Amino acid sequence: MNRVVSPCGTLSSMMRVLRGVFYFEVISNLGSAGLALFLPATFLAQLTSEPLPTPAVEFVRWYAVVLVVLSLVLLAALRARGDEFLRPVVAAYLLGDGLQIAVSIRFGEAAGVYPVAVHAAIWTSVFYAVVRILYLRRSGS
Repeated sequence: MNRVVSPCGTLSSMMRVLRGVFYFEVISNLGSAGLALFLPATFLAQLTSEPLPTPAVEFVRWYAVVLVVLSLVLLAALRARGDEFLRPVVAAYLLGDGLQIAVSIRFGEAAGVYPVAVHAAIWTSVFYAVVRILYLRRSGS
């Protein structure tokens, strides 16, 4: 059996690395969701030092719930055999990367400052977008 060789080794080893990045994303997303769910004021302090009304702080918990659900969908797709379920999930996450970048830039412009957390959101989304594009290209062949 011939394997296609890429700069990362065989195609299957590259796919293992890409899937490993997605597993790491699930773990980091669940960590962020935990912070937003149980310590929403701390979560928001990464973005602004301005005091926020209680409803705004509590709204962050809703974000956490959505993040948990989306992370578990990605985890289920990773655990499924083959790429049939994972490909559309990764494609949807790729759309989310673009939206995350746009919203992060919008936040920085509106706030007049780009906190470290906003920079991290932008560059993390760029990294994940590249990984997702590589995965979608490789899994489609």
